Amino acid sequence: MSLADRRSLRHQPWLERFSCLALAFAVLVVLMGGETTSNGAGMAFQTWPLSNGSLNPANWLHDLNMFCEHSHRLLAGATSTLTIIAAVWIHFTEARTWVRRLAWILVGTILLQALLGGLRVLLDQTNTHWDTNTPAFCLRVAHAAVAEITLLLWVTLAVALSRGWMVRHVGTNLAAPGVRRWGHITCALIFMQIIVGAIMRHGGYAFAIPGQYFPFSGPDHALLPSEWSWSVAVNFAHRLGACLVTVSLFGLAVSVFRHAPARRQLGSWMALVLVTLGAQILLGAEVILTNKNANVATAHLLAGAFLLASTWLLTFISYRSKWWPADGVAQPSLS
Repeated sequence: MSLADRRSLRHQPWLERFSCLALAFAVLVVLMGGETTSNGAGMAFQTWPLSNGSLNPANWLHDLNMFCEHSHRLLAGATSTLTIIAAVWIHFTEARTWVRRLAWILVGTILLQALLGGLRVLLDQTNTHWDTNTPAFCLRVAHAAVAEITLLLWVTLAVALSRGWMVRHVGTNLAAPGVRRWGHITCALIFMQIIVGAIMRHGGYAFAIPGQYFPFSGPDHALLPSEWSWSVAVNFAHRLGACLVTVSLFGLAVSVFRHAPARRQLGSWMALVLVTLGAQILLGAEVILTNKNANVATAHLLAGAFLLASTWLLTFISYRSKWWPADGVAQPSLS
C-alpha cells in the first residue's frame, strides 16, 4: 500500500487532541515571552541555546528574571518538538495537501522563531560590545512578529484538524464575502498594531507621551503631542492603531450580524472578540495607570495575541465551505 493510500480524509480525534496540546504550549510560549519582556529579563542569560551552559542553570527557580527567560526557552523547545511530531504525523496520515504543507511551513516558522530568539541574545550589545544595539532591537521586534505568525499558523492547523471543520455543517455557506473582506482588513490592522506595540515595548517608549495626560496627548485635552520625536511618534501610532482596530472590528461585527448564516455560525465568536477588544482597551489604559506593571503589560500582550488569533479564526472559518465541498470528499487540487 502506497503512502497516498494510507492517508485519509477522515477526522482523526487523537491528532486533533495533539494539535490542541501543541497550540496550548504555543500560547504558553507567548505568555512567558511577554513576562520576559515585561520584567526586562531578555538577557538573564548571555548564552544560547543553553542557559549559562546548562539545561538546568543554578538558581533559575529562585530568580525571577532567570525563571522567566529559562521557562520561555524550555517551553519554546517543547513547542518545537511537538510541532515537528505533529508535522510528521500529518504527513503520513492526512490526505489534504494544503494541511500537510501548512504543517511543514509551521515547522519552518517555529525554527525561524527559535533562531531569531537566539540571535537576539548573541547579538545583544552586552555580548558584541558594539556601539549600537540596533541589530538586537530589530531581532527582538522580528522575534515578536514571528511569534504571532506561529500562533496564527497553529490556530489554523488545529481548526483544520478539528471535528467541527471536517464533519459538522459540511458544505454550509458560513459567511458573506463582506465577512472575509473585513476579516482580512482587521487581521492586518491588528498585526501592524502588535508590531508597533513590540517596537514600543522593546524601545521603552510606553511613556514617551506622559501618562498623566491619558487618554489625551497633552494638557487641555490636546489630541496631538506638542513635540514630536521617534519615541513619541511610535507611542502615538500605537494609540491611533487602537482606534483603527476598534473601528475595523465593529465593521467586521456588522458584516457578521447582518448575514444570517454568518450570524448563526460566527455570532457567538464575534461577541467574544468584542469582549476581548474591551478588555484589551482597559488593559492598555491600566498599563499606563499602573506605571507599566509587569503582569498587566503581559496581560495586555496576551490579549492582543488572542484578539489577532480569534479574528483570524473567524475569518478562516468563513472560507470553510469554499475549501470543503458539500459531499465531504475533497478533490486533490482542493485538499
